[in-house]
Amino acid sequence: MRREVPADEGMERFERFLDEWSRRDFLRTVGGAVAFAAFMSGGAELLAACGAGGQTGQTQNVKKGGHVVEGSTSDPTIFTPGFITDTASSIPAQMMYEGLLNSKQDGTLTPGVAKAVPRVESDGLTYRFDIRQDITWSDGKPLTADDVLFSYNIQSPGSPYNYRAINTRNWPDLEQYIASVTAPDKYTVVIKTKVPYGPFLTNYALSPLPKHVMEQAAISNPADFKKQDFNTNPQVVNGVFLFDRWDRGAQVTLKANPSYYLGRAHLDQYVIRTVSDSTALVNQLKTGELDVATVLQSLWDDLGTATNVKRVAFTSAGWYYFGYNMDPTNAKRPVSGKIFGDPATGKQVRQALYYAVDRQKMVDVVLFKQGVVATSVEPRTSWALTDQVPRYPFDPKKAAQLLDDAGWKLGSDGVRAKDGVRFNVELVVQSGSVALGQTTQIVAEQWRQVGVATTQRTISFPEFVNLDTTRDFDVMVGSIVSGVDPDLSQIYHSRIIGHGLNAMGYRSPRVDMLLDQAVASVDQSKRKQLYVQVQQALMEDVPSAMLVWPRSLYGVSARVQNFNLGPFNRYGRPWLNQVWVSDGR
Repeated sequence: MRREVPADEGMERFERFLDEWSRRDFLRTVGGAVAFAAFMSGGAELLAACGAGGQTGQTQNVKKGGHVVEGSTSDPTIFTPGFITDTASSIPAQMMYEGLLNSKQDGTLTPGVAKAVPRVESDGLTYRFDIRQDITWSDGKPLTADDVLFSYNIQSPGSPYNYRAINTRNWPDLEQYIASVTAPDKYTVVIKTKVPYGPFLTNYALSPLPKHVMEQAAISNPADFKKQDFNTNPQVVNGVFLFDRWDRGAQVTLKANPSYYLGRAHLDQYVIRTVSDSTALVNQLKTGELDVATVLQSLWDDLGTATNVKRVAFTSAGWYYFGYNMDPTNAKRPVSGKIFGDPATGKQVRQALYYAVDRQKMVDVVLFKQGVVATSVEPRTSWALTDQVPRYPFDPKKAAQLLDDAGWKLGSDGVRAKDGVRFNVELVVQSGSVALGQTTQIVAEQWRQVGVATTQRTISFPEFVNLDTTRDFDVMVGSIVSGVDPDLSQIYHSRIIGHGLNAMGYRSPRVDMLLDQAVASVDQSKRKQLYVQVQQALMEDVPSAMLVWPRSLYGVSARVQNFNLGPFNRYGRPWLNQVWVSDGR
């Protein structure tokens, strides 16, 4: 899971779509299950092309060379896998570092550095990765099992390195679940978990790191490992693209890796350009300055008039949310920590402020109906999603009553107070996202109507990411994108506080237990039952409030071919070696 830069109606839409076609002929050609999956992940435009007999890029004359420019409203922070908690960093990093495994649009795992997706062995604990022998690092040295071991050893116990001092985001989970990582030979890695661990392959089939480049730093000064030059200037990588340069605040420039194991990319160069805001992304798509960018919901229809841009839409694996600082021991924000973390009344307050927010208004006004109201803590794409959870319909009267019952009474100035403390909190939001800015404004206005005063602070995306460790906020408003597995440990488990996305300081022994039980199984039906309980508990406790599930909206230049985005391959993109540009420039 990562912070995102800034059903069901699907079947109904699919049925309407089919009504416009010769249903029998279309389904016979495409196949029912495949058609529906494609419709949900790629939209009607993709199927229209298939049904109309449109050519794909693979049947056209591929042109070599040229470049693609992708836009982002945020600068990256770091390029080394393991430290990344944001999508602005994840996109270039995963172009440079190939994982043991990759995934398709629908989340299906595929081989990467590993020759095949391993099956857990009969003990339910052992995974054997056979490493490809045709992959080299960009300095010509072969990628071997030693590199795979190194990437695990700097993040988990049983190694010669001080993994806790190195302090990647992964070590709390790896410490909890990994029993051993060994290499029986030069191209085989065997990983044993302490207990059956359902999300292992989807969450922790890590990207190998070049041991010969990074090991000395891990040994000599592990606490400064994250500060080393290779984290922001990675000269030895193994992905589809190589690092060229990073002009901070402006762009990251990557160049084709001539020795990429799946074949050199058709493109010569890939550029990720930082622009001021979401509106600028769309404007630059229209002018041709950008080839790829996310699209602001309010400009989606307008972009449809641009003949030089294709629109791509699919159900997102993410959500918008606000999270409370609910740790009363947080010295940086003791007042909000006590308001939201009070053992007696904190939950009432958190629930009250959830009732006070009109989330349908957010869907209509902020998302321009390109999304739906979020009803649980799982994303809309999750196989564990349930509707058997507490609901929080817009109800200002109930919100006011809950605040009254919690002892927060309206003062003469219209602001609630308790024990001499005014209910005045700061809303912190990342810069660059128009949608998140508008979401924050709606929250502020509707909280004001129930007697909660707010101030707003907009910070850069890197600063926002750092809130996970600094925890210097009252309420944070942001977005998160999830992976395929429904495990929520990286957000809500207490062991993640200070290391992952649990900036709220949320602690619940019951949720910790349920999360641990849910991952300690490879039986999906059993896991789903446990995640239903997790969702019920979190929707009752409300450490963070799920607001909306947006659709993912992209604009892709008509000159760019084979840009095959979907819910689960937006950031890991091994398919980029098949992308080409029709003008060859």
